[in-house]
Amino acid sequence: MFEIKMRPLIQHQERELVILLRQGDRNAFDELYYRYVPRLTAFSRTYIKNEEEAEEAVQEIFIKIWEKRKSLDETKNFKSYLFQSIKNYFLNLIRNKKDAYQLSEIPEELHPSKENIIEDLNYKELEETALGLIASLPKVQQEVFTLSRIEGMSNLEIATKLNLSKRTVEHHIYLSVKHLKGKLINKETLYRSLLIAFFFF
Repeated sequence: MFEIKMRPLIQHQERELVILLRQGDRNAFDELYYRYVPRLTAFSRTYIKNEEEAEEAVQEIFIKIWEKRKSLDETKNFKSYLFQSIKNYFLNLIRNKKDAYQLSEIPEELHPSKENIIEDLNYKELEETALGLIASLPKVQQEVFTLSRIEGMSNLEIATKLNLSKRTVEHHIYLSVKHLKGKLINKETLYRSLLIAFFFF
């Protein structure tokens, strides 16, 4: 097991972190990376089955963010920017592959298809749906689940913040996941897979 350490900027809002990142604050960059990498990697895997390539795509996005940090706009939704960047990365990859090879020579997992091109899905709509589902949870579960899946806090950090035992936090997360998965049963297959990535990675 790795050692759990409190992240120095974990209490900061996304906008504050982007402002600090623009100023070259490495801790702000690390905090944003810690919060979003799991969900971005899961989102990448809706485009490509290869886990290493999905992770590489996310790394590329964050490298570019660091390089272009001074041009970031803190008034824009940073999370939406990340997901849009991942989508653009794979769409560009597909276009480049098409230009270089015949379609039949492109690996199957990179073929633009109904299952892996999300052109018609708006991330804001996905986020609003996800937040609406979270709002259906009991109040304490809402808070615990949001801190865990949206803010990226560990169970130990949540327990400390809310003055709960780590076991209680784990129980709330278990109940939340069970409830939300039940709510997702009737969603369309692709939309459901994206919501699961949003929530559970």
